[in-house]
Amino acid sequence: MMLFLDDDKAFDTSGESRMMPPLVEWLQRNRWVRSDSVVMREVPVNGRRVDLVTMTKSGVMSAFELKLGGFGRVLEQAVYNRQTFDKSWIVIGHHPRQANLEQAQRFGVGVIVVGESKPAVLLRPGSAVCGGHSRQRARQKLMESGDIHV
Repeated sequence: MMLFLDDDKAFDTSGESRMMPPLVEWLQRNRWVRSDSVVMREVPVNGRRVDLVTMTKSGVMSAFELKLGGFGRVLEQAVYNRQTFDKSWIVIGHHPRQANLEQAQRFGVGVIVVGESKPAVLLRPGSAVCGGHSRQRARQKLMESGDIHV
């Protein structure tokens, strides 16, 4: 079951947070997250916070960084996430330039657009390169949550 808290600032309708509800609903509709998945927002990882993290029952962890602009900055964040998560995604509010998509592809980062219409995958992430202690710490944090927190 997904929980949306009325007083949760993550779901303000201003800024990048306006993309969170349609993204989570789309993830559910497409069965990328299910009732047995762990979904958390603002997860502290390596001195940073990841906007949205999911972990499936089989243990596949995905990180989603949401930004309305500043493709270079969100790409940097998503590349860092590849060291910890199986899949790293950029979620943006408009279709990026072709050069930006090529950069994301080169670094193995997926791209989802959440615009006026339903979310759409423009690019799928590359193969997982994560491992080690960082991944174990993130997995433990999600396992300890034991519930879905969105």
